[in-house]
Amino acid sequence: MRNLLSRRAQIGASLALALLFAAAATPSAPAAGNKSTPALEEFQKTFGGIKDYQFQIVTHETTDDGKHVEDRAYLFRWRRPTDAQIMVLAGRDKGGAATWHGGDTVSGHHGGFLSGIHLTKSIHDRDTTSLRGDILTSDAYDSELQHFTETAGTLAEATGPAIDGQTTTAVTLAVADPKTNANVSKDVLFLSNASHLPLGRDQYVGSLLVKTEKFKEIKTNIGLKDDDFRG
Repeated sequence: MRNLLSRRAQIGASLALALLFAAAATPSAPAAGNKSTPALEEFQKTFGGIKDYQFQIVTHETTDDGKHVEDRAYLFRWRRPTDAQIMVLAGRDKGGAATWHGGDTVSGHHGGFLSGIHLTKSIHDRDTTSLRGDILTSDAYDSELQHFTETAGTLAEATGPAIDGQTTTAVTLAVADPKTNANVSKDVLFLSNASHLPLGRDQYVGSLLVKTEKFKEIKTNIGLKDDDFRG
């Protein structure tokens, strides 16, 4: 009996050891929605050292059917942890501004003769979003990083076009389910090879380019104050 128990113990130990080696030899699956590319990793690393920034955004966007078009320009500001502001420099509601301090609402005002009336609205309200419904923080660096690394789909990177004299790397997200992404099936972020920050972004619904953006006059760690984020 003692020999039988000893033999069973040896078999059990051998089986456990075999299972341990098998588990070690099997690569673990990556966490769902957690993916990156070398250029995105450089972007993430650079963003880690940025406390605040501002840049201009020049946009051209259309509806899915291409029948409605909107051209606008903005000044965008951001400060850790949750301060953001966008001011319309050209296009619909020129002179308008909206400020966000976290949460689901923004405060601000329209342009023109209504500029003296300050309002609080949903961050998804028509007055605070673009033609395609993009919210105020869509182009914030943390939002872009989260979108490209967590949206279900596949990532690829390749040499991008020169933008304002700077070479770029194009990071392309092929979206798994466009219906969950405002019908956008392909999203391309153009990252500067010098600063590692975005210089442009293109979005497609199928083969139709529905939104193109250029980011200009980028300034980081400029010491933005509370007064720069008044609603």
